[in-house]
Amino acid sequence: MSTAPAATALPATEPAAGAEQDEERERGQWEQLSRLVPYVRRYPGLVALTFGVSLMLAVIDVPVPFMLKHLIDATLTRHTVTFMGHAVAPERFLLGIFAMLAGLALAKGALVYMQRMASETIGQHMVFEMRLDLYRHLQSLSMPWFRQARTGKLMLRLIGDIKAVLDMITDGYLRALMDSVTVLAVVVAIFVVNWHLALIVLAAMPIYIATFLGLNKRLRKSSRAARRERSALSGHLQERIAGAAMVKAFAQEEAESGRVEERTGRLRDRLIEKARWGGLLSAVANTTVALGAALVLWIGGREVLARTMTKGSLMAFYALSSMLFPPLRRLAKTNETYQGSRVSLDRILDFLDDTTPYQERSEGPPLDIARGDVTFDNVSFAYVPGKPVLEGVTLQFRAGETVALVGANGAGKTTLLQHLLRFLTPDCGRVLVDGHDIQHVDLRSLRRQIGVVPQETIMFSGSIMDNIRYGCPDATDEEVCEAARLANAYDFIMALPDAFATEVGERGQRLSGGQLQRVALARTVLANPRILVLDEATSAVDAESEALIQEALTRVTSGRTTFIIAHRMSTVRHADRIVVMDHGRIVEDGRHDDLLARNGTYRRLFADQLFETPALTKATA
Repeated sequence: MSTAPAATALPATEPAAGAEQDEERERGQWEQLSRLVPYVRRYPGLVALTFGVSLMLAVIDVPVPFMLKHLIDATLTRHTVTFMGHAVAPERFLLGIFAMLAGLALAKGALVYMQRMASETIGQHMVFEMRLDLYRHLQSLSMPWFRQARTGKLMLRLIGDIKAVLDMITDGYLRALMDSVTVLAVVVAIFVVNWHLALIVLAAMPIYIATFLGLNKRLRKSSRAARRERSALSGHLQERIAGAAMVKAFAQEEAESGRVEERTGRLRDRLIEKARWGGLLSAVANTTVALGAALVLWIGGREVLARTMTKGSLMAFYALSSMLFPPLRRLAKTNETYQGSRVSLDRILDFLDDTTPYQERSEGPPLDIARGDVTFDNVSFAYVPGKPVLEGVTLQFRAGETVALVGANGAGKTTLLQHLLRFLTPDCGRVLVDGHDIQHVDLRSLRRQIGVVPQETIMFSGSIMDNIRYGCPDATDEEVCEAARLANAYDFIMALPDAFATEVGERGQRLSGGQLQRVALARTVLANPRILVLDEATSAVDAESEALIQEALTRVTSGRTTFIIAHRMSTVRHADRIVVMDHGRIVEDGRHDDLLARNGTYRRLFADQLFETPALTKATA
């Protein structure tokens, strides 16, 4: 007996499992940047182009006020203008100014296009890679994790949070870089025009900077709270929409509306709080802009009257100072978006850091199931430490046997067979197929040779043909049709208006329960597995559908090792062996008639859960 690593034994609480944490880790800006660097390094040329074009765009308008200065002075004096050491007639000078402005306009248009395309391209490439990494990581997680995860929150990570990271890259980092460079270039320019007037204008800057730094933490905190409430609302809505039939069946529409109203109200309050801090920052920025402009006109106008400054210099300075404050306003707005995006990036990194992929042994050789012998060797397992679901289960099954597992709900039937698929890892003990410990073989080769028909039939949006072919993507149309015949699905499929091209709808809602089960069985048959696992395959169908499924099962189980979890006697009684489980232990093992004659647990289950039948009466007479 060997002890396998408990890679998937998880606590019962959701936060511990990593599905969702109420308190998210808050990372520093440089830590976040370091996590984005690997995505940036994949496109060095594109990154260099984006930053180069962005820097040129940031300063391209700075020469315009200087041209304005010479233009005003030339038109007011109407004398020959000295420009760059050369005497130029006013008319010719005006033409030159026009040509330079037109050239700058054309250059700016080209740069805007290049910058937009480059930044969007690199941003889309980065989020493409990040979304793929997220999905691959999601696929690597264990089945216990998925039991606790909420689909709505996962979708928010893959769609909403990723979109926020794109905004962070294109409208956050890049926009902030451009605006910061613009501010720096304009500050240098206004000192060149009039240094003492520049000092007066910049005197208003500390107010804005102090407010910016003071509100940053509150803005990010409110963004985090709003994002948390949006995530909770998304998960709640996804569950209620998926369970619309249950809501209506129990007439809970009004109660559910109340719950959504409560959650939506909390989200509204968080968004209002976020808008309050963002609005305050924008208000300070706008006030600073207005005060700066007023100071420029007042003090600059006095200098013009005192003839210590030309009219052209005043207008140039005013134009330059006007270029200084819009970037500051944008920085305030960008900061609001940026802080919210940082929260989204934190949530993505939390998901990657706090969830552990299923530990697959990369050195495991491929498994080729030649016979289909299955052995459970002293298998024990607990979802929660100290509360075992399986206790020392030891069973041996011969190739080709059809085995029924029965027992009360919670007896451990499904948990036992999930070990065969390596959805779970034993706390101790081994599972062997053809004598090979499945913990030491390639996981994909194992699962490709085991077919599963679950109790809750899973169908994907698409046609019936697509869903059956999911079991073997390379199968031909003829092979799909043959699988449908074996599963007793061919006739009802051909009776549909579009036959195999019929769309099943979301979660297969356009097909009945019996039809779904037969399509699922055809999908499994097409994969041609050596081992079959049927989990309550006839539990939710009518008698006619059950008869068709039973007939199909008789055909598809021939020559395959088959495990059936069932409560219906019509499914159980014809099995080669019946294994009775109770509280994670094997209490009985034998054929139907033999177990009835023992007057034990199986007979009690048969009488209590399945109903009295002539077979029972005859066996006990």
